[in-house]
Amino acid sequence: MEPETLLQLRFLSDLTEGPEGLPLFLLTEIVAGDPPRYRSRLALFDGEARFLTQEDAAKPRYAHPYVYFLRKVGEGKELFRLDLRGGEAERLTETPGVLDYALGPSGEVAFLALKEAPKPGSPRVYETWPFKFDGRGLLPEGNVALYLLKDGEKRLLLDRYPSPKEMVFAPEGLYLVMPEDAQAQAAWRDTLFLLGEGGLRKVYGGVGPIFGLEWSPEGLFFLGHAFERGGGTEARLYHLREGEARVLFMGSLLNSINSDLRFGAHFQGPRWAGDGVYLVRTEEGVGRLYRVDLEGRAEALPASGSVLAFARTPRGLFLLTEDLTRPARLEGPLGAYDPNPGLPPLAEPLYTAWESPEGHRVPGWVLLPEGEGPHPVILYIHGGPHTAFGAAPMLELQLFRAHGYAVAFCNPRGSTGYGQDYALLEGAWGERDERDLLGFLDHVLARFPLDPSRVGVAGGSYGGYMVNWLTARHPERFKAAVTDRSIANWLSFFGSSDIGPRFTHLELFAKPWERPEVLWEKSPLRLVHRVKTPTLVVHAEADHRCPIDQGETWYTALFHLGVKARFFRVPEEGHELSRSGRPDRRLARLRAYLDWWRENL
Repeated sequence: MEPETLLQLRFLSDLTEGPEGLPLFLLTEIVAGDPPRYRSRLALFDGEARFLTQEDAAKPRYAHPYVYFLRKVGEGKELFRLDLRGGEAERLTETPGVLDYALGPSGEVAFLALKEAPKPGSPRVYETWPFKFDGRGLLPEGNVALYLLKDGEKRLLLDRYPSPKEMVFAPEGLYLVMPEDAQAQAAWRDTLFLLGEGGLRKVYGGVGPIFGLEWSPEGLFFLGHAFERGGGTEARLYHLREGEARVLFMGSLLNSINSDLRFGAHFQGPRWAGDGVYLVRTEEGVGRLYRVDLEGRAEALPASGSVLAFARTPRGLFLLTEDLTRPARLEGPLGAYDPNPGLPPLAEPLYTAWESPEGHRVPGWVLLPEGEGPHPVILYIHGGPHTAFGAAPMLELQLFRAHGYAVAFCNPRGSTGYGQDYALLEGAWGERDERDLLGFLDHVLARFPLDPSRVGVAGGSYGGYMVNWLTARHPERFKAAVTDRSIANWLSFFGSSDIGPRFTHLELFAKPWERPEVLWEKSPLRLVHRVKTPTLVVHAEADHRCPIDQGETWYTALFHLGVKARFFRVPEEGHELSRSGRPDRRLARLRAYLDWWRENL
């Protein structure tokens, strides 16, 4: 297996109900060129895949007899409509860029769009925060409005800041999620509003994030929480009826399992289907689909793998499922559709768990290469920290194995899917998680044919932070390291990251002007003088989540300390480089990893 395996893969996403109860989805493939690019086509499945478009599409939704979708036109996206009775796709909007849309019950469409096209190279002026976001760049503060399109006529519905983030139609009007003011937006406190004949009315919220709106004849469903226990707070399913919001279900809602073999959006609920509301919850490394009734009784539904997305239609339940050895495929009452039938088989990781003396179990896996060993081993750390490894494929790890390296990966405390208490770090970054990661590493070194003198460590985002932390705290432990889109200095991260202030406060309960000693205590930069491990620093230049200054700082410090280091930086890419970056840049990144392991491990 080589990095070029990526170019052969096809990805399923945006699964939703289509005409006659058939599943409607996007199929994305990588098209050769200079540079190669992704192409996402609309398709239906009736026993075999039938393409509706040959050109790119995004965010498809069906309302008889049309399929609506977004398509890039110039620098922005516009709304299109395809009549399934025949004809070409019809462009419905002419704007500087459509951001999102919602379908109404009588053919109307509400959509969010830019009011003016940003002028490249012109100065930007901000008086609120955040002013940028990863994957989007600088935000269009005050430049977004809500419109209604009906019978070919566009009408302004709402022009305010902060603008809506999500919307859904109901008989009583249009429900909108948006912060009440700029201070609420900075604090991640959303409010649910109703825009009806009487104007805009506050319905619920103001305490935390709200997302996943779903209207039903039984009332409105949505997800949310108030960060009651910090950044690891699990989500709740709410049912709003007659002004009262009740909690029906809670846990690690939605699928939070890591994978680098996905592309596009994956709907995971909530969705009302007459017999209950459906949604996905992550449990012990598996995405499970649940049906929850109006009394809060929950039933896990059977699936052949981890559920990545679902669509409940009159024909039955359609799922996108995946597991440790295969990317997503479509399953349902009409059969299965695997977009990658020729994919070389991926190796099955071996499950193992370390029993901590603190009384908890740290679950994980080991990928062993061919041969008897002892094998060099890479401890690979997931991002988040509030995500997990589990029943989803990681091409990167399979690639390492194919080149002769064992890979050990686990879910230390802070990971999702093992209960609320397990998901919490409560400010103890580099403490609870360090004990779990090193305990798991010692466990696999004793249990499997691995070479304790050839141990590497790698990870991205939070995983990159832990690479920096571990190589500084344990300078003799690792023979080679790769730190990817990492955090090195919490004090600078606070102001440079698109989530810096709230993430720093939620995870470390500190602000630079209140408890600066905490942020410096938890910064790997404080200990960088202890690092001896040869380190590859990987960072994308347009990463606004863990900004490029973090990688620059770590590399610069290592270089001036005389530690063997290499800086691999990628232009025009953000935090999602490894998962959805331009294909040729993803390949270059994977090759850089393999070169580093070959030279140093």
